Amino acid sequence: MKILIIGLGSIGKRHLNNMLTLGYTDIAIVSSKNILPHPFEHLIVYKNVQEAVTAQHFTSAIICVPTAQHIQILQQCLQANIQHIYLEKPVSHNNNNIQQILTQYPNANIYVGFDMHYDIGLQKVKSLLKEYIIGNVIAANAQVGQYLPDWRPHEDYAKGMSAKKETGGGVILDLVHEFDYLYWLFGSAKTIAAMYKNSGSLNIETEDVAEVLIQFNQGVLATIHLDYLQQTLVRNCLITGSKGSIHWDLTKSLVSWISLDKKIHEFNYTGFERNDRFLQIMKDFLLNNKNEFTTNFHQGIESLNMVLAAKYSSENSVFVDVASFHHKI
Repeated sequence: MKILIIGLGSIGKRHLNNMLTLGYTDIAIVSSKNILPHPFEHLIVYKNVQEAVTAQHFTSAIICVPTAQHIQILQQCLQANIQHIYLEKPVSHNNNNIQQILTQYPNANIYVGFDMHYDIGLQKVKSLLKEYIIGNVIAANAQVGQYLPDWRPHEDYAKGMSAKKETGGGVILDLVHEFDYLYWLFGSAKTIAAMYKNSGSLNIETEDVAEVLIQFNQGVLATIHLDYLQQTLVRNCLITGSKGSIHWDLTKSLVSWISLDKKIHEFNYTGFERNDRFLQIMKDFLLNNKNEFTTNFHQGIESLNMVLAAKYSSENSVFVDVASFHHKI
C-alpha cells in the first residue's frame, strides 16, 4: 500500500503518527513545507498533488487540507486513479461539483472522517437506543462549545481556517460532528431551521454561535447549540424518550440513563483517550473495513446537506425542507 497524505496541519500530523504506529511506512506527503518536522523528515515530500502522482502511483490518499479545498483535491486524486480515499470532515463547504464526482466516480471508495462514531460513549448511546431502554425517542438536545483561541494555542486563531469564510470556517461547518452523530443515531432530517451570528467577541469573519432546530423523518425533534466561546470544552447530548432519558457527556467520559424505575445507571469510560478514536478510524480505513461506525461519501453528503440547509435557513429566515434542498446538489 502506497499512501499519500495531502496536508500536514494538526490533523494530518495526527493521522501520520497513527499510521506509523500501525506499522505503515510507505508514505509520502504533499505539503507547502520543503522540510518536514521531526520525526517525519525521512519521508518524501511533494509540493502538490500533481507532482506527487506524476512521480509515483499511490493506492490510497488521505486528504487533510482546509475544508474549502476538499473537493478540488478529491477530484485530483480520483483523476489520478486513486480510489481508496480518506476525506476529512466535512465533505466540503458547499455543494459545488459533488454531483459530478458521484456521476463520474460511482465506485470510488471514499471514507469521510467522522471519528466521533468511534467514541465509545456515543457507541453506548447507540446501543441503548437499539435496546429500546428509553422507549420511543421524542427529542434530543446537543450542544458543543469551546473557546476558539484555545483550540491550537501555538497558532494565531484569527489566521486559521476556522476564522475565515474562504477556507470554510465557522461553527456550523467546523462543528459538523453534532449534525453527523444525530444523523447517525436518528436517520435523515426532514426539516431544519437555524439562526447564526458573529458576536464580535473574537474578531473573526465567520459565525461564532448558532442555534439549530431539526425534525427527523422518524419524528425526533432535536436542537443543536454550537459556539466558539465557551471557556472550557462543553460537548454533550440529552436524549428524551417515552420511558426515560439518556445523557452523554464527552468531557466527563460518562453516559447516564434513567428509565421509569427512576434508577440512574452509568457507563463511565474514563481512560479512553481522544486519539483512540482517530487510531481506530484510520485502522478501519487502511484495512478497508466497512462497519456501522465508518462513513461513506453518500453519508458524508447527508451531513453536509444538513449543515448547508442550516446556513441557508439562517441567511434566508426560512424553514428548509431537507429532501428538496438535497435535490439542489
